[in-house]
Amino acid sequence: MTSASRTPAGSDPHRARMQRLAGKLAALLAVLLVSVDSRAHPHAWIDVESTIVLSSDGVISAIEETWVFDELYTAGLMEEIAPDGRPQQAALGQFAARVIEDLGPYGYFMRVTADGRLVRLAAVTQFRSEMKGLQLSLSFTAPLDEPVDPKRHAVQFSVFDPSYFIQMSHRPEAPPTLKNDPGHHCRVRVERADPSPETILRAFSLDRGASPQEDLGRLFAEKVFVQCG
Repeated sequence: MTSASRTPAGSDPHRARMQRLAGKLAALLAVLLVSVDSRAHPHAWIDVESTIVLSSDGVISAIEETWVFDELYTAGLMEEIAPDGRPQQAALGQFAARVIEDLGPYGYFMRVTADGRLVRLAAVTQFRSEMKGLQLSLSFTAPLDEPVDPKRHAVQFSVFDPSYFIQMSHRPEAPPTLKNDPGHHCRVRVERADPSPETILRAFSLDRGASPQEDLGRLFAEKVFVQCG
């Protein structure tokens, strides 16, 4: 996965950071790998909810994200966040802060483009974590470094784990939405991933201890298109 807020791919320091990030996320988000088939990808699932935020003049200023972890992953994460089984808001807040800090240098697992040009994301300062029934959720607002006018540019974004240890997707019944859209006539369209049989075979044949493959997650990522005017 690449993003304008990341070090360019191909350098040794970049690969080392990717490996360190994968290790951190494995500790934070993959506690239950031992209970999953060691030759199956992905290891976890996240339901993604996205809200595209428009300013009063109709430009995109931010994207609000909520990630809801599957129940199995949530149970494993609770062993770290709340060993006594009673998650406190302070502990959930610390968890959110740790994940946001780790994901920051990598564009928060988001790739935004305007006319094919990468759009940088500014630092995330608004975030929270909470329980939704038996599932843990992480919510944050990713501001665009420079607002983009969707009436003048073709805007697209994807949310994905580059290593494809985690499958991230919008549920059909909860597609991306728009905030502050009166009179701008904007539409959002989700294009589901359509990986080739060879790509699927490659993903599901990887051993869980394999080094992260930076391009794999993108091949399974949805594309969200925003059109206005």
